[in-house]
Amino acid sequence: MSVSLRVPAAVARASPRSARARVGRRRSSHPARSSATSGTSSTATTEDGKPAPPELASEIGVDYEPFRALLEAGEWEKADDEHRRLMCVLAGEEAEDREWVYFTEVDNMPVTDLRTIDALWKYYSNGRFGFSVQRKIWIGQKRQWAKFFKKIDWTTGENGDYRKFPQEFQWRADAAQGHMPLTNALRGTQLLAALLEHPAFGPGLPERTSEGSFYEGTASRETPVRFEMPTVGGVLDVAVRFGKFGVLFAQELMK
Repeated sequence: MSVSLRVPAAVARASPRSARARVGRRRSSHPARSSATSGTSSTATTEDGKPAPPELASEIGVDYEPFRALLEAGEWEKADDEHRRLMCVLAGEEAEDREWVYFTEVDNMPVTDLRTIDALWKYYSNGRFGFSVQRKIWIGQKRQWAKFFKKIDWTTGENGDYRKFPQEFQWRADAAQGHMPLTNALRGTQLLAALLEHPAFGPGLPERTSEGSFYEGTASRETPVRFEMPTVGGVLDVAVRFGKFGVLFAQELMK
């Protein structure tokens, strides 16, 4: 898959550093998770009763209006390009300079800003796109990347070949749920895993799967660790075996 968080040249030229608002970037721990800092407006409505667009909240002074306008206009490919530029802005100045993001830089991204971006994706796609949407699908596929990529239509054919970027991706409102935003997974899944595990989307404790197992607290959490409860039959079997051992032991003592 040749899609990545590298900023397209046209977008980079249109967004000089002087135009990239950056106010007091924080490198400390993530702020507390609360709806007050989420950058969303889940309960607000317009005069005609429709949900109001999300607030363009930012912890570091980023202007999300161009991104919002592209989504509103249905310019999905251009919106995805702008999204990748914004990811570099949130990751820090080094990411902006190189125009792509290391997975280790994801932790620097402010919760409020990621929630704003996610809320915009969801609002203008009627809940089809966004990191939180992708995370839900990923967990539903038990964090198995091949199944996840197939579910969101990033692969094609019986062999699961990655779609070629950008021509083979579906830049439409009716694309598969979770199809956007695009994140490079050709050289590994660490970046995407870090984004989907970010506190902005509330990863919290490892989820229990339908098979009753938990996942290790690794970056990808692909390895299941099973905690199996004994069955009634198993308990009785142990009791019988222990009882027989006790009888034999008593007989030996009486000899």
